[in-house]
Amino acid sequence: MQLFYYGESDLSGIISSGNNLVKLAGDEAAHLRVMRLRKGDEFLVTDGLGNICTAVLEASEPKHQLAYLKDLKKLDPPLHSIHIAIAPPKNTARFEWFLEKATEAGIDEITPFYSENSERTNIRPDRLKKVLVSAMKQSLKAFLPRINEPVSYSDFLNTYTQPDNNYIAWLDRNNTQNHLIKVCKPKQPATVLIGPEGDFTQGEVNQALKKGFIPVSLGSSRLRTETAALAACFMINIINEPDEVYYPLSGE
Repeated sequence: MQLFYYGESDLSGIISSGNNLVKLAGDEAAHLRVMRLRKGDEFLVTDGLGNICTAVLEASEPKHQLAYLKDLKKLDPPLHSIHIAIAPPKNTARFEWFLEKATEAGIDEITPFYSENSERTNIRPDRLKKVLVSAMKQSLKAFLPRINEPVSYSDFLNTYTQPDNNYIAWLDRNNTQNHLIKVCKPKQPATVLIGPEGDFTQGEVNQALKKGFIPVSLGSSRLRTETAALAACFMINIINEPDEVYYPLSGE
């Protein structure tokens, strides 16, 4: 069954209020029209917060689609979470590719940052959120990853408060880091810093180390920024398998 996104409010609150009618507008209304659904047809709706409802199409209006919600299913998030803080690559399409695939693989939060060797210093969070929404629907997930406003590398480190399970992936020429899979702790939040194509400077690495970030390797291959970020997502999910709650709609 096709999945659609309703980002206006928490679906569980709508159901509990007893007013089960919602308006799907914008891209979601357009997608419903493309599918040529008729009154009485059913589809799935999520708010990206772990709530999923079966929706029944009630009416098609010029600017929105009216749907009736029923059969609420509230899913618990996985015990672990993945936060990737990344210097966006120069090519926007490559960054959007990462967001799409990371959503499919399982990621919870992305923070773009600008560092000394950054190739891109302007991004559009509104456009990136659309990529995340599309990937969430395509992969039948009920949790929408959070995309934060871009910040400087120093500001990110100065305001970051997670006490443990924090890592910085960089190319240590002395090859002294442990592999991420060997040191990442399962069943809890994990954050990985991924630098630009020119990598972190030694000063930036030192900044992260002072904040408690642990230097790690992602393997022997030299990876592009977006590939390294995606590899980190896969590794953390592998460490936390099995975690079947993250694939709530795969069998429907």
